[in-house]
Amino acid sequence: MESIFFYVRLLHIILGSVALLTGFLAIVFRNKTKIHKPIGKIYVYAMTVVYFSALFMSIYHQNIFLFFIANFTYFMCITAFRSLSLKGILKGQKIPLLDKIIEGFFFLLHLTFVAIGVYALIQKNTDAAILCFVFGGIGLRLNYTNLKRFQGKIKHKNYWLLGHIGNMLGSYIGAITAFLVNNNVWLKLPTVLSWLLPTMLLVPLIIFELKKHKKSF
Repeated sequence: MESIFFYVRLLHIILGSVALLTGFLAIVFRNKTKIHKPIGKIYVYAMTVVYFSALFMSIYHQNIFLFFIANFTYFMCITAFRSLSLKGILKGQKIPLLDKIIEGFFFLLHLTFVAIGVYALIQKNTDAAILCFVFGGIGLRLNYTNLKRFQGKIKHKNYWLLGHIGNMLGSYIGAITAFLVNNNVWLKLPTVLSWLLPTMLLVPLIIFELKKHKKSF
């Protein structure tokens, strides 16, 4: 089993590096569609492999942080990618079954996170409880936002683009955070900085991009 874990971890590291690089390039070339699209697809494919390999490793070594951050990050990544296929909701487009399955699966997962958080709080495991409430709570909020879009309760005509930008950048924040936290033994960053640096750097970009594209419509 250890040999299988070794190869899964190796695959995770290789594709994780690809995701970090292509994610950065997708941001740099975000206004150049012909470059951005193929790079963005590679990022999504790489993140898919990273997600399933992370699930395997987190379950094998009982790493709750890796399990939570993997699900949270991939949920944003896949919904951002699928958002591009939902441009016609205001024109009566039916929601594909795949999107309903994705949303339902992660809704149950986020609900489970919150339930585990309650249990952890009862057991006086404060750190685990906070982790569960943060990932579960934000995840449920994203589920609620997506559900409103599915129902046609949309404020902006370019909702699909706003969903793509916000969730994709959010997934990249999660990917960088996971990298920094898991490799901080070698990077030797202050613990708080390893957790907050990606958010500090990219959240302003998310706010800027969303405001810009809201004004354009």
